[in-house]
Amino acid sequence: MLSRRHLLTGLVASGALAVSGCSVPSVIDRPRPGRARCVPRSELPRHGDVGGARLHYDLDGRPRSFHFDAGFHRQLTEWWTDWRETSGLTAADRIDSYGAWIDGGNTCDSWHHAGRAFDIGRVRRGEDVLVSCREDLWAGTGDEPALRRRYWSLAAHLHIHFAYVLTYLFDAAHRNHIHIDNGVSGSGLSTFRSGSRVQVQVVQASSRWLFDEAVEITGRMDTATRRASNAVLGALGRSGGLASTDNWHAFLRAAAGRGLS
Repeated sequence: MLSRRHLLTGLVASGALAVSGCSVPSVIDRPRPGRARCVPRSELPRHGDVGGARLHYDLDGRPRSFHFDAGFHRQLTEWWTDWRETSGLTAADRIDSYGAWIDGGNTCDSWHHAGRAFDIGRVRRGEDVLVSCREDLWAGTGDEPALRRRYWSLAAHLHIHFAYVLTYLFDAAHRNHIHIDNGVSGSGLSTFRSGSRVQVQVVQASSRWLFDEAVEITGRMDTATRRASNAVLGALGRSGGLASTDNWHAFLRAAAGRGLS
């Protein structure tokens, strides 16, 4: 079997970028109604930037243009503008990615096949890495604590704009990128669902690594996770839990600002 790196490199050369591991969502996170449909690349506009941030292919660092669903690209642009303001990293001007649209062939089991998914490898200012989603490279190194905090601050902010955000906690295929799509949240911002594993994971990771709350990463909204998230909300002057969309977004925005100091 071809390695992921060789597969990606070959498909980029042919103009059809494939990303393993980004497939149909789990049952609780499956888009409603229906599932992704394949969209021909010819129907999708091509972009070499997101909100002015130049797009590069993560494996070779070269500039690339990718095909996006028009509405999804607008959402990415809105996220990017919001993230730069929230993070204070206004000099960020480049996103290293594994791409957006891929050819679904005879199966449509990913929002990549509709141009409604995007994979982020690194965020840069010029050649300088500001946030690395390459957990496969920094895990176990001396830089891990600081890089992990920046990773989760970025992931938390992505969760505001997209309900389906896959990190290295989701599975091993996502150790070198964060996957986002709008299959669950559509054209709007996200809302919290306690049965969503990926949303609970960001609550637990943010509570543990950004707010220093003692919570295990289980993917389940257990008593300890509720206690930790309520403690964070209480420190923000908010009552109630994450079921309130205002509280959910306040939690994520606070997390987005914590890992960058």
